[in-house]
Amino acid sequence: MTRKAKLYTAALSDVTRSDPGTAAGRLRRMRRPLTIAEQIADAIGAMIVDGRLAPHERIGEEKLADLYRVSRGPVREAFRILEKRRLVQIIPRRGAFVRPVTRESIADLFNVRNALAGMAAATVARRAMADPDRNLTLKIERRLDQLRGLAEQKHCEPLDYSFQMTRIVYTIISSSGNQLLLDIWSELNEHTFWTAIWKKPQDAFTRDERLKRLAQIETCADAIRNGDPDTAEKATRVWLDEIRDRVLANLDVIPGEGSEYE
Repeated sequence: MTRKAKLYTAALSDVTRSDPGTAAGRLRRMRRPLTIAEQIADAIGAMIVDGRLAPHERIGEEKLADLYRVSRGPVREAFRILEKRRLVQIIPRRGAFVRPVTRESIADLFNVRNALAGMAAATVARRAMADPDRNLTLKIERRLDQLRGLAEQKHCEPLDYSFQMTRIVYTIISSSGNQLLLDIWSELNEHTFWTAIWKKPQDAFTRDERLKRLAQIETCADAIRNGDPDTAEKATRVWLDEIRDRVLANLDVIPGEGSEYE
């Protein structure tokens, strides 16, 4: 078995055996069970973002089917999922090829998501001004309390903390009442390489870092609670843009040279 074949197998086993006590495991419980095709797509997607599969490299359909002991059907479906996530290009009669994932494309994804989150925070702040009982912000406060509990832990898994921060962003967006914004956010999650980036920790590695993120999010929550849309938007962008920069510094993704698919 080749070295790449071993990497394929290891990556898929990591996906199928997600510990229910981890952030990844909790995410699994929130969603329907993954199909075999989705498991394969997640595993290969993580390898592409990590740079373990080279830009323009052909991914063998038959080899994957043999390695995972499945028919070619789930592998073809995995390729279609990866194509939607802009991680592979399917060329008729030639197969699936790895699309280059550059720091620029990752930055673009973060920038769009961060702008949407900032917009949502401003909208929630405006809505909070007309909600004297603060019912609108109760769920955000609960999520923030959960984050405080994690921040105080001496040993906290970075992915758990990042997962909780993502839940806060999602809660802010859903609280905005803007269904189109929520739909676009969900589309970005499902049809981009976003989840592949977070297959391993990218932020909140130390307790000091977690406390810093907590303080930043509390500033955002205070602005929402006080009905200050400008501060809410700016404060949201501050911590999300810092996470963007941290991820870009962590990832060792080099743009592929040339444009030919061999």
